[in-house]
Amino acid sequence: MNDVVEDLTFSKEALSNRTLFLSTFNDINVFVEDVGKEYIYEEIFERLFDGQINIFTVFPLGGKDAVIKKQNETNIYDNSGKLNVFLVDGDFDILWEDQKVIAPNLIYLTRYNIESYYCSKEAILKYMRGFLKCTRDEVEANIHFEEWSDFFKDEAGRLFVLFAIVKRYQIDLPNVSTATGKFLDADGRLLSQRFEDYNKSIIEKMGPLEPYINEIYEKINEKIVGDGSEKVLSIICGKYQMESLCRHLKKCCHKNINRETFRSVLISSFDLEPLFFLKNAIIHLVSNTNTEEQSI
Repeated sequence: MNDVVEDLTFSKEALSNRTLFLSTFNDINVFVEDVGKEYIYEEIFERLFDGQINIFTVFPLGGKDAVIKKQNETNIYDNSGKLNVFLVDGDFDILWEDQKVIAPNLIYLTRYNIESYYCSKEAILKYMRGFLKCTRDEVEANIHFEEWSDFFKDEAGRLFVLFAIVKRYQIDLPNVSTATGKFLDADGRLLSQRFEDYNKSIIEKMGPLEPYINEIYEKINEKIVGDGSEKVLSIICGKYQMESLCRHLKKCCHKNINRETFRSVLISSFDLEPLFFLKNAIIHLVSNTNTEEQSI
């Protein structure tokens, strides 16, 4: 019996209907893409709102299409008058308005996915200080964070611009899902030959890429708020970022980094400022809800 319970999975319909049983405990209902990441969003929301809004649980729906479908079929408020908020990954949709669904309670992350926010310097130093059992200054001297950050933004940025072209023009080539293992060397650097091979395979299908690359960079500058660093990071998948960082840290410290432990520490301590847009958007929606209730 236990084996059956452990292997139990929910259909998308069952996931969607969980709100019938659990929304009582929430001030608002938040629907997200990823099944199995509920604990991540719960912790992030607890840190982000710090008691201002109670989100006991979030509701995963199994992908962006499922979240958008649920949003289309659902009123902005549930039957008890609670606000429904739908949160989806930015992916490459943040570059093109024609790929986005516009609705007041549908919010796109400003980066590729939720993992793309984790790798902030202070959170990394916090983990590595305990991991290496040395002072902060010693950690900074050992891990060369700025060096990694600089080469990562340059190399990963170039790769993910190609991924954006492939996705936008629906080219039949591997995309982001193959990136982590295929394009990184043991030190977390971009494998130049694999990048060049991938670049050539796109050219074979599309011809010279300069106009398309220029288009992507124009979209990045036009659509994404922030400095140059923020703009580039916004289109890079967080899983790729995390893997590059872990390989770089292993090179610097000569120790393997346990991905799950590292990720858990980052989730509980990464810099929340890039997610303030999400907090402000939700508070604005809740304020409008309260105003409408008072006017009835």
